[in-house]
Amino acid sequence: MGGAGEAEPGARAGQGGSGSGGGLGSGVGARQGSAVALAVPGDGGGGAAEYAGYFELLRSRLHAALRYPTAARRRGLTGTVHVDLEIAPTGAIGNVVLARSSSHRLLDEAALEAVRALDRVPFPAGVRPRHLRVRLPVVFDLR
Repeated sequence: MGGAGEAEPGARAGQGGSGSGGGLGSGVGARQGSAVALAVPGDGGGGAAEYAGYFELLRSRLHAALRYPTAARRRGLTGTVHVDLEIAPTGAIGNVVLARSSSHRLLDEAALEAVRALDRVPFPAGVRPRHLRVRLPVVFDLR
């Protein structure tokens, strides 16, 4: 529990949901529970439903990269970090920024680090590659 490279309990993956901007997506968080991400296609066309499989892949990859900081666990810190990112048609992840803080710097930095570690998440066969802007809530919960 807590060695370098080990998954820390507390990282959870959520299910899709809707939000302003007309997008649907998947959330990522820290252990059991749910979270919601808003994915808004960059060119404004098409439906988000066709990207559901891609958002699931993105959520899965982020979940694997996410680590609950040991110091935050010891201090009992919980919260939701909202991260904005852009996805190029090549699947390259870029322009990762903190959209809304959890109010805990340790959690904010862990969420940003996990998203930046993704580097590239290629679009699966059958999904039209395009520029996407995504707001992804990352939930840290000690339940």
